[in-house]
Amino acid sequence: MKALPIFVVVLLVASPVLAAANPGGVAGEAAALSGATPAQLEPSSNDTIRTLDIEDESLVRSRVETEYVDLGPSLDFASLRAVGQIQTRASVERIESVDDVSSRSQLILGELNTVEQRAIALQSAQQSVITQFNAGELSARELLVELARIDTEARDLETRRVALRELAQETPDFSVDSGRLAALERELDTFTGPVRSHAADVISGKAEPTRFSARTSQSGVVLSAVADDTYIREVYRSDLRDRDRSGLSPTVALDTVAENYPEVWASRATQNGADVVGAGNSYLVRINHDRGQLYAYVDSGSRQVFKESQIRPLESVSNGTPATEVKDGLELTVYRTYPGGPLRIQLNESASGDPIDANVTIGVEANQESTFLGRTGPDGTIWTVSPSSTYSITVIRGNAAVVLTTAPTAVPALATNTTETNTTETVLPPTQSALSASAA
Repeated sequence: MKALPIFVVVLLVASPVLAAANPGGVAGEAAALSGATPAQLEPSSNDTIRTLDIEDESLVRSRVETEYVDLGPSLDFASLRAVGQIQTRASVERIESVDDVSSRSQLILGELNTVEQRAIALQSAQQSVITQFNAGELSARELLVELARIDTEARDLETRRVALRELAQETPDFSVDSGRLAALERELDTFTGPVRSHAADVISGKAEPTRFSARTSQSGVVLSAVADDTYIREVYRSDLRDRDRSGLSPTVALDTVAENYPEVWASRATQNGADVVGAGNSYLVRINHDRGQLYAYVDSGSRQVFKESQIRPLESVSNGTPATEVKDGLELTVYRTYPGGPLRIQLNESASGDPIDANVTIGVEANQESTFLGRTGPDGTIWTVSPSSTYSITVIRGNAAVVLTTAPTAVPALATNTTETNTTETVLPPTQSALSASAA
């Protein structure tokens, strides 16, 4: 088994509120960044929110599909959670039943080793799912189901990790290195995300049917969706990791995110700022900004952002690049966005400008399929996620119809994502340099 790294640091940047935040992986994205919500903040004047993505030349497959409740996988998720809870309870009871400190310590270490082994197995499982999807052996729905299963197990393993940490703290004259525990937490983060979690809720019937975007490379995956008036996105790029090297400092990790997401960094909430949690082979930088939340993971070896989660309320999303078609008294405007990005469709009367409530369908040129999106509603607006290729939006209202064919825009890529090794750490500007570090 490859040893997990043992170093952990929490670095705070003008962030007394975030010092208390400690989410259990990406499951706690929105909750962890408590305090002022995006709606309470002044919007940024810059429309760009950069994002990690898959380059066009590396893209293997992309799909956008609506997913619904599915009884089979739903039962699987319930079974996974039940088994995970039973195994955790059994582990805790087995350890608590032993009075001998030496034996109890060995049991804790053995259980912790089991969780670490499962984390490594999840790496292989995730890569296998991506490979099968790329080969056409899995549909987009099956890809989401499998990634949601991995997400579910990772969250259960995180619960067990926390229980083992508490048992270690309660054991006299015994301790587990905090860096080892934190490194395991970061590793389990790799397999969780807001889109996977929402997919599990949709498939289990806990959330409304949702249209998901899935884009893959040979070893990476990008998932996004619009759910509960929020745009959620997660990206994982294993090709941007270098596990054979380490030594990155938390300051450099923070600088890396500031350089890659300059607009987000500039618009971060001053009362919440940003924080970085490190564990040897990777660092998680969390930022609450005026248009949502960003979770960026920096690899210690490559010094690149290799994973990202974004949560953005639709009210904070800019309109994008408009394309308009007018016919039969209908004015259809599509605010174009990048592949998998938040896509707004607006329907109005061409003469009066009044919004129109009507059915909307979308067809992707690549596969000649047309899918019903829903109704625009009283405000004439409907949101979805953008396909990766040319697509057509169709609206029919009585004898009137309008069709608009357009294409996605370019991805607002990270400002810099270089593998160059810097021996000198970047010095932050004076307003950002009042840093304090403490062991987690």
